[in-house]
Amino acid sequence: MRPVRLVLDGFGSFREPCTVDFTDADYFALVGPTGAGKSTVVDAIVFALYGSVPRWEDRRAVGWALAPTATRGVVSLTFDVGTARHVATRELRRSAQGKVTVKNARLERGSEVLAADGEVTAAVERLLGLTYDHFIRCVILPQGDFARFLHSTAKERQDTLVDLLGIRVYREVAERARVEAAAERQRAEFATRQLSAYGDATEEAEAAAAERVEVLRALAGTLARRVPELAAATG
Repeated sequence: MRPVRLVLDGFGSFREPCTVDFTDADYFALVGPTGAGKSTVVDAIVFALYGSVPRWEDRRAVGWALAPTATRGVVSLTFDVGTARHVATRELRRSAQGKVTVKNARLERGSEVLAADGEVTAAVERLLGLTYDHFIRCVILPQGDFARFLHSTAKERQDTLVDLLGIRVYREVAERARVEAAAERQRAEFATRQLSAYGDATEEAEAAAAERVEVLRALAGTLARRVPELAAATG
């Protein structure tokens, strides 16, 4: 995903319309004094795509997105995925009671509306191949985590990377693999013990057993013939 243009109006500290143009920018830096809106630009990108911002610590909380004096706000992100250009837009409205809600969310590709309202986030996830959690861990580092990372110990940095990159799942996979391997070893040992009980099952033993079966069958036939004769003689 490559950002092309970000339009903010009434979002966070941007009370007036503002456009951030990333066209042809391979690298860029957001600089300025505290409160200038640097983090808000990053927040707006995440909000346009996923409808939430990590520093709010609650995906359902959107009240902080709307500028304090605004009753309506709009965030629109134009971005490229491969050779296709897309636009993700979300509108914010403040009710008379002060409640802020998201309205008219949509994901477009050219003149085609790919998704609208509650379907936009899922459509973005399919388009980017990243969920909200994966995006804020691998693409957008949550505010404050980088400073914490720089001043932490080696063990803490490792734990932070594990959390940010979501690689804890591989530890869980490895643990489950170890459990399955142990179970398979137990099953193999049980099967080995069972097979050892049949250690005398050689070809010679099998032939001798077959010969005994034939002898028993012959004896059974003889008995079948003699029993009636014996019964008649004793009668």
